[in-house]
Amino acid sequence: MDDFSLDRQELTGSLISMEFGPGGRIQQLWASDPNAPDESEEFQFVAPPMNMGEELTDDYFPGTILLGARTHPEDPWIVSRNTRAEPLEDDEDGRIVAFSYEFAFLEELSATGRFYEIPGAIPQIAWDVRILNRSRRSVEIGELGFPLALNNVLEGFARTDKGTRDMFSDRLHVHKFIGGAASYVFAQRLNARPPGLLIFPGGDTTWEFFNHVPGSLHTPFRWEGIPVVYAHSRAAIEREGWGEWFGGHTSVVLEPGEERIFQMRFVPVDRDRTDNLSATLAACGRPAMRLFPSAVAPFEVGIAVEVAGATPTRFLSSTEMELETDSDDEGGFCFVKPAEPGPITVAFEDTLGRVSECQLLFTPAIVDLIHARADWIVKHQVFKETGALENAILPADNVSTLPINEPDAYVSPFGIESSLADALFLAEKNTIYPAEEQIAVLDRYLTDFVEDDLQNPGDGSVGSSFPDPRSVATNFGRPQVYPLVFCLYQSMARIATGHGGAERDAKHYLERAAKCAIAMFRHVEPTVLSSSAVPLMAYLPSLVDDLHAVGLEDEAHVVAALARRREMDLQRRRYPYGAEVAWTAAGFEEAYSAARHRGNEELQERTLRCAYAARSLAPSWWWYGSDKRWLDDGDGNPAGTDRGELCLGPTTTANSMMFLRTLDRDYTNLPEATLRLAFGGMLGVWALVRPDGAAGMAFCPDAASKHFGMSAVTGDVGIGLFHYLRGVASFVLPTRYAGVTTFGCHFEVESEDEREIFVVRPWDGVGRRIVVRQVGLEVEASLGFLRELRFDARKRNARLKVEHFGNTERPSQVRVKGLWGSRFTVDGKELQGIEGELVLDLILPPHGTVTTMISVIG
Repeated sequence: MDDFSLDRQELTGSLISMEFGPGGRIQQLWASDPNAPDESEEFQFVAPPMNMGEELTDDYFPGTILLGARTHPEDPWIVSRNTRAEPLEDDEDGRIVAFSYEFAFLEELSATGRFYEIPGAIPQIAWDVRILNRSRRSVEIGELGFPLALNNVLEGFARTDKGTRDMFSDRLHVHKFIGGAASYVFAQRLNARPPGLLIFPGGDTTWEFFNHVPGSLHTPFRWEGIPVVYAHSRAAIEREGWGEWFGGHTSVVLEPGEERIFQMRFVPVDRDRTDNLSATLAACGRPAMRLFPSAVAPFEVGIAVEVAGATPTRFLSSTEMELETDSDDEGGFCFVKPAEPGPITVAFEDTLGRVSECQLLFTPAIVDLIHARADWIVKHQVFKETGALENAILPADNVSTLPINEPDAYVSPFGIESSLADALFLAEKNTIYPAEEQIAVLDRYLTDFVEDDLQNPGDGSVGSSFPDPRSVATNFGRPQVYPLVFCLYQSMARIATGHGGAERDAKHYLERAAKCAIAMFRHVEPTVLSSSAVPLMAYLPSLVDDLHAVGLEDEAHVVAALARRREMDLQRRRYPYGAEVAWTAAGFEEAYSAARHRGNEELQERTLRCAYAARSLAPSWWWYGSDKRWLDDGDGNPAGTDRGELCLGPTTTANSMMFLRTLDRDYTNLPEATLRLAFGGMLGVWALVRPDGAAGMAFCPDAASKHFGMSAVTGDVGIGLFHYLRGVASFVLPTRYAGVTTFGCHFEVESEDEREIFVVRPWDGVGRRIVVRQVGLEVEASLGFLRELRFDARKRNARLKVEHFGNTERPSQVRVKGLWGSRFTVDGKELQGIEGELVLDLILPPHGTVTTMISVIG
């Protein structure tokens, strides 16, 4: 430990105070709620001192500088950090804390730092780092990094409701965005309560790269590690042998006597119903970007990039295309619609000469990805060899395109849960787009694997591991496997009802589903089951409805009673989100569903708030709207080597649907930030699916992690895809300033016979539900794709096109809510609506389209 005076330096600003320790590093950083600074308690953002193998978190506290330089292009990079610092007296202003930093082995360079407050409507703490070449020769700086060890360690709390509550109150999520002048790091409390802490480059400084400290990714702690942001990163990439990041890597040459100033700023912020993060950046004079509908979108849909805080002078893209752009003193706009799928970097230069950029990903049409993924599963993931895994759909390696059948992958739950995840997606896909070969694969999967090796036919218990390749499954107390199985049977029942072609009828599959659901409550330890929400359990009430529909009344009553009891158990906890690990995003989905079903508005609000605190609006396709996730020891994932950040996991889609459910009713105010986080999460999962149908379980943006890049393992990606297929809808939503916002559909207004006609054409790939919230109109089909909805502004007439993809003629029930009347003519036949809802019984021809005309007569 380096020498330092016992009289520690302190800086007290209007909203932020700092206490400095060895090396001039920030030991504590306290911030107040910017909206009520005199009424709120301050929050401390810096990580506690902890061991990370041979390193300490203290070595990476804010205020640390990682400096790498050389004096000749052929020399190796010499890297050092400010382990020692001498406080400097500032005669001009006592409100400035200044240091002279010492860097071992870099005698050619001197560096000083000054911390001070920039007053204004939003007071900011600035840190100026001045680097001077005091030698007589040129010095190339290839690494200038700033570690930010913040309090994001999710350990040290009891696995009780109080312990979970304390963790959500006292710990942080750390969101990054690296995009030149628009870069930032945002520390958000787990419970989303203010204050948050926004850190960003100031002046002419930009950030080009980030990684997490490698040592922080190999600890027993549950956290995402310590982020480092870089103004220059060429030396870091070359020294570590990492792959190139997205924005490139630079160095800077200082001639003798030349100096450069790099600035970082700190400001408290509250991200609530509006995107206050972008508003704060703009108010501080920094560029800020917002996207719609997401950072991931089909290429034929396009993405809008909105700029605030700067006036763009020109927009650029990494792919040659025509950009629709506009700018004024308030900001700018760019609409990006490429000619083909692929990743695209969009950059802009502003009037101050600063360059900012965002990373977008354009996919093929979602319907094409749905078909490609299903075809890839059948072609590459069905295991043909005899044994316990015969005819099983297995996780696969996307590089070798071979199924993973090594016994080690099935000793832990990874192999089984990944298998069930892709089977679940394939089954749900066939409720929409039936394919005889795929349905046959699913039936063989159930017969030869699930019922023969995985689920005990006597008591319905489901195992979560195979101790050896010749045994049946064991370890029946893992709750996560049961919803995977009963949802799979439920989807198979919907195939049998909607399209036919399955080996068994819907009643048989639903009997199996009910038996599985009941077995869960018998075989899982009650304390485990009642302590936390479980993924996919939110679909248990829909299973009850399906059981009633086929006449399985006894099973329906038993499952309904168990569901009610479980909902009551979850209501007893204020934070029913804990699990086997300290924090995970997997528990929010069921907790929200139970709270909504029981009318617990307080728990609904808290769950949505805590879930979305784990999401970022950083305009990079891997971060935008994505839940946080890390692999845990014992997961059994063959790709699991460290705690590298994994983006776009399956909870991302599941937790997006919580917000979509709130759109079932009209609203007085649309929470814009929440809407963007939800829409971004719904579309983001399709970034994991390649055009050929291969899919990775996640994307890791951290070059310091062995996971860096797209995961080569399919893993549990099928759960996220299933959630999308089961829950997506097309929305037309009114907003306070923008008129309407759309998701999942094209929306147009046309004139026809002097009438205003609204036209909705879904592109969401599923086409089962349309919600036009601005006029209170909803349409939902039990079968078929809602290809187009046309209706007049007075809601007296509507025309509906429904497309069918099955090989046989099938009935479909279409529900229309919100037309202006209760009596209608439908294709010349008079029908009576009930409480504003009209039910249409359509007969869909094989591979055909039905057009239905509806008119209000009273």
